[in-house]
Amino acid sequence: MNSESSSVSRRDLLKTTLLFSSGLLTGGWASRLQAAAAQTDFGKGGLHLLAVGDYGTANAEQKQVADQMNAFAGKLGSPLGAVLALGDNFYGMMTPERFQPGFEEMYSKEHLDCPFYALLGNHDYGPQYDSKQGRAKADMQLAYARANPASRWKMPAKWYSFELGAPGKPLVKVIYLDGNYFEGALTPQEKIEQKRWLEAEMTKKTDAKWLWVVSHYPLFSDTTKRGDKEGVKLLENWGSYLREKPVSLYLSGHDHNLQHLRVEGYRASFLVSGGGGASRYEVQQSPRGFSMQTRGFNHIHVTEDKLTVQLINPEGQRLHAFEQTIAGETRILSV
Repeated sequence: MNSESSSVSRRDLLKTTLLFSSGLLTGGWASRLQAAAAQTDFGKGGLHLLAVGDYGTANAEQKQVADQMNAFAGKLGSPLGAVLALGDNFYGMMTPERFQPGFEEMYSKEHLDCPFYALLGNHDYGPQYDSKQGRAKADMQLAYARANPASRWKMPAKWYSFELGAPGKPLVKVIYLDGNYFEGALTPQEKIEQKRWLEAEMTKKTDAKWLWVVSHYPLFSDTTKRGDKEGVKLLENWGSYLREKPVSLYLSGHDHNLQHLRVEGYRASFLVSGGGGASRYEVQQSPRGFSMQTRGFNHIHVTEDKLTVQLINPEGQRLHAFEQTIAGETRILSV
């Protein structure tokens, strides 16, 4: 679907709620939803997070999404716990001076005064079609985090994990992975080290109720020009963990649109949130779920019992939303 609007009537939407667990969404129904105001009232308790990727353009579109993130966060009943920054943090030539206008000033501290947990996308390594800076571009982002511990910018390593929730009572464990396997990005030794680290991390004891995995690259995608091709190599390395471990969400960017897919054989919902400012990528209809060629971001509200996810466009409208239990049962919410 290439349009950001829909011809489905609101009356039809209100009549329809889709329930599924390990099965597939039918006929791309969710992609035809009509937009409505995003939900901001979730009662007391729980943790609020935002997720956004492919934002480092320094253009008006990035500013629009950033401002809407701030405005939306200001309407919530409690402060944000974190922003999950999904990569392609800076397009083009990178210098340390870009952090101030491109991050610190771009994302207002008014309502986004929380950690931005960042990972590296393909453009953050400056490949041949970008700045040609190679690993030096990634190193600048890691160095900024080390040199500025008071900054909201958090990137302790190329791959890392963290827990979110109340002190001493974690609610979510998040595992960040570097999927940049192309030449000039991860070295062969780093690929081995990350795989060993992931094996150890997946077996490490945690009191967190939820387990999420995050990388810049989708494992599955309904983007027309890419489809699932980008995820083939990563599935060889990471797929068994997503099938065998209690992973509830896999979040990514890379494809410049918003998606929520369910794939047979996996407990997790697969989210693509690549609408932070870059040009939009065309999507195709599929039976796997929702996809829309639009910019925007994700809001996630998580409690011990369920998570609620909203896909929100730059105008603050909710395009798609669902609830999911730890067991993987998922209910699509009418807008």
